[in-house]
Amino acid sequence: MSVTTTVVVCVNAVVGVLNLLLLLALARRIADGGHAGHGGPAGDPAVTVPENRLADGSPAPAFQVTTRQDGPLGDAGLPGPAAVGFFSTTCRPCREQAPGFARIAATVPGGRDHVVAVIKGSGQVADDLAELLAPVARVVVEADDENDPTLRPGIALASEAFGIVRWPSYVEIGADGRITNRESASDLFSGSAARPAPQTV
Repeated sequence: MSVTTTVVVCVNAVVGVLNLLLLLALARRIADGGHAGHGGPAGDPAVTVPENRLADGSPAPAFQVTTRQDGPLGDAGLPGPAAVGFFSTTCRPCREQAPGFARIAATVPGGRDHVVAVIKGSGQVADDLAELLAPVARVVVEADDENDPTLRPGIALASEAFGIVRWPSYVEIGADGRITNRESASDLFSGSAARPAPQTV
């Protein structure tokens, strides 16, 4: 075998190994749920989590949606203080954090009339999330299907109206109608008297 042939074979072997390593890294990222738009693994400092488009202090946006059990709901039907949780069926942290949101939502004064859970997606995961959250929140399912009968021309989805780009997301609406983005459900009403202190036995 000539020197040139040996060099070509070695270069091809190195390129093949590099391609394999890149493919394995991509497969691992997808398996960890780190696809665009839904955040990355919790606690991973290498993952940059985007900020939602409505800044803290912005007025709550106008929206009109149809809830699963309670019919139409718009911004006028959501008096503050209120909490809105945004979940996606393709987001593992959303499914993991939904029970915590349900526990916090159960403590919001005014009950489920002051809590909305928005689920983006469809199928069994959407149904499971809706079943979990319905006792403590008015549930909106934003199906990925463009033929979704709840969609109406000219009316923004709740997740679009609130400028949601990070999943899951939690938004607190104050009595003044202004929003505060929260990092987790446990942060909802953490700076106000809206949520009662836990009772010890």
